[in-house]
Amino acid sequence: MRPLIGITTRAGIRSVHNHERPIDYINSSYIQAVEDAGGIPILIPILQDHGALQTLLPRLDGLLLPGGLDIEPCHYQQQPHQLTGSPNPSIDTLELAVAHWAIQEKLPTLGICRGMQLLNVALGGDLYQDLGEQYPASLAHANWDLPRHQFAHSIQIEAGSRMEKIFGQQVLASNSLHHQGINKPGKGIIISGRAEDGLPELMEVVDHPFMLAAQCHPEELYRSEPVWAKLFQAFIAACTQKISLQIELNATQRSDEYAA
Repeated sequence: MRPLIGITTRAGIRSVHNHERPIDYINSSYIQAVEDAGGIPILIPILQDHGALQTLLPRLDGLLLPGGLDIEPCHYQQQPHQLTGSPNPSIDTLELAVAHWAIQEKLPTLGICRGMQLLNVALGGDLYQDLGEQYPASLAHANWDLPRHQFAHSIQIEAGSRMEKIFGQQVLASNSLHHQGINKPGKGIIISGRAEDGLPELMEVVDHPFMLAAQCHPEELYRSEPVWAKLFQAFIAACTQKISLQIELNATQRSDEYAA
């Protein structure tokens, strides 16, 4: 059985016949990466009624938190830096609610770029709001003028980490399309990979079946650099295992009911 993977969406405006229409959307590379790894992508719209999440989220087998706009600094107790981009409060509120649910319910979760930062904030950590201004000797991380699949730096993976077991190596080539990054890690977070300048690039959450994240964009890399496909494959495998465990639990409960 293929797992259902929720992917949160983004907000934009589309012009059709000279009329502007608000849309919820996501880059197709996230959808393709999940599908290629064996999952079924389910897009989560920017719901105004968060109570509806209680109907949707229990039906998911996994969650992917994608890249996007800067997170509003009030969520990690900071005032906005002059170079912090304009946030979308609706997306921040929805994604933090979804992230907290995934943490509580042990839902397999993969964060990418903003998604890694959001998980860190949800667990009480904070961010550098602009690496060029706040992180001494920072590499050029905001390579928005380069093709999204182009390598920008390498990542050194911590020996013995879950990420090392997934990738089977300790050095990865990475793209880099962000100007913010993790400063103080949140509760239970292990930084399992860093760029040459020491900036966190990979993270994992202890005491969780599968809550991992990458600061780069592996959905843009996995086809040309197959090692990155291992991250999506491990994510889908964890989601599939969740289904199997739930089936076993349901069977045990039915057996107990019959015995009673």
